Amino acid sequence: MEIRYEKAFFQIVSFLERIERELGIKYYLVGGILVSIYSETRTTKDIDFVVDIYSVNHNIDTYIELLKKNDFYPIQDWDSASEIAKDIQLLQFFDNQQVIKFDNYFIDQKSLSKYKRIGPIGLKRRVRINFGGLECWVTSKEDYVLSKLVFGGWQDYTDALGCWLRFHEELDRGYLEKISKELEIQREYGLLKSGIDDPDEFFNKLKGI
Repeated sequence: MEIRYEKAFFQIVSFLERIERELGIKYYLVGGILVSIYSETRTTKDIDFVVDIYSVNHNIDTYIELLKKNDFYPIQDWDSASEIAKDIQLLQFFDNQQVIKFDNYFIDQKSLSKYKRIGPIGLKRRVRINFGGLECWVTSKEDYVLSKLVFGGWQDYTDALGCWLRFHEELDRGYLEKISKELEIQREYGLLKSGIDDPDEFFNKLKGI
């Protein structure tokens, strides 16, 4: 990792590990930071993760107080960040260098949107790994694939395909089949397992091109 990114990673993982240990706030890492271990290496500037604050009677405002005490910084100001987060269940902020941005997703157990349902699904099957020299929780390979298919951008499909090609023999296909139906992404999953090994071909077929 680049040194500034490594420092930000250490800061956020140390924070997340501590609040889970002391307050019971569970978390797991998602997104681009996992590409190097689940898909194909590419540069990422952000660190994405999911937290479950509501299950332990915390809210966005009390969570922001924890961030303030641990040397994290708002992109603009915390009041604005709080208002946006309450609307979209995503809080964005900086590390103590004010260089690396964090995308902090909140688990919403009540939402029926597939974009929100993937959060609690992933929490149930998170896995413990040593990453960057730190023990931390990350989304499972299967839920990594599913989340990429849910969000559905070109880079998302590329990442999902990379993970499938790299780990298809060890992935739990029964689980993938079941959850893809629940999330209504059977077509995306069907294309993924069809044998396509080119991201452009995969994306074009999905678009009907």
